[in-house]
Amino acid sequence: MIRMPEHEVSHGDILHKLGVMEGKLDAMHQSLAQKHTDIADAFRRLGEVEKRVAQGVILAIALSLVMPLAMTAINPRLHFGPEPPTEARPR
Repeated sequence: MIRMPEHEVSHGDILHKLGVMEGKLDAMHQSLAQKHTDIADAFRRLGEVEKRVAQGVILAIALSLVMPLAMTAINPRLHFGPEPPTEARPR
């Protein structure tokens, strides 16, 4: 009976293991490419949110400047107290 050493590896075994490693590397590459796409999409969406927030801030600033001017132009004459002011009294 011919006995083979325990650690003898054939070319087929080496090629099989290389194929397994290649498959794992391909899977990792695809996973990394997908993660890259996901991150790029997240940054694009974050940029859109930043734009919307900036527009909201600009609108709030514009309104805070325009509203006092509009209220002054409308000039509501609200007076609280028991006696109306002298301008409002009939003569």
